[in-house]
Amino acid sequence: MLSIRRNDQVTGQRALSWMENYSRRQQFRRMAMSLLAEKDDVLSDLGYERRNLFDALNLPLRSDAVQYLEQHRRV
Repeated sequence: MLSIRRNDQVTGQRALSWMENYSRRQQFRRMAMSLLAEKDDVLSDLGYERRNLFDALNLPLRSDAVQYLEQHRRV
């Protein structure tokens, strides 16, 4: 038999997930903006490239920007 769910049960869970993703992205945005304020030499020493930071900032909200940066980090 099919289970019946109330609409607020479904939307409440999705809203929480959306809010968590938004919060994580805002935290990442603050970190990335502080890195973008640095010179290219400093970014290079940290293993980042400016274009990768911009690419990570433009990812969709559900994508993990930190994971993207770690995959594209130069060691």
